[in-house]
Amino acid sequence: MKEDKLIFTAKLIASFTNYSNQNDRNYYYLVDVKLINNTDEECEFYTFTCGSLINIITDSKQVNFLYHNCSADLATLIKLNPRQEYSVDVILLRNKYMTGFNTNVKFGFIINKPKTKFGRKIPTTNHEILSELKLMREKQENVIWSDPVSLTATSFNPYEIRNIINDSTYSMSTRN
Repeated sequence: MKEDKLIFTAKLIASFTNYSNQNDRNYYYLVDVKLINNTDEECEFYTFTCGSLINIITDSKQVNFLYHNCSADLATLIKLNPRQEYSVDVILLRNKYMTGFNTNVKFGFIINKPKTKFGRKIPTTNHEILSELKLMREKQENVIWSDPVSLTATSFNPYEIRNIINDSTYSMSTRN
């Protein structure tokens, strides 16, 4: 039975190296992170339209995020209904020549809820939301942590075959 709470998960999808550029000194990791609302209540939090990575942190100083290019990054209020999940694919990089790399990394999600006064939401600006999220990042406040993920070389399948049931529903086909 699942607990009635917000859960944050992280799953390593694939790891990459750039064989075509011998000067590239990094390994890259594609990680799928999800905030899952296993409650009976709506969960609201602020993020940004392009920069949702502002909400995502790790417990490691040995990896860095690759950020999205974006022309207009605006604050947005996400409303996550009961039994919904908020999913983001992130790309991490680390120096491939680093010694003593700790492969087990926890991911965290910062919940920045809207401020209220007398039961009403108080309007905030992009700058205020960004400043609050940056401060929460520094202090690691309001963070829901995942279990550790092992960032190693992966043996992933570069493709999958799906059976089309209708325009938006698929089932997984078995591979021979």
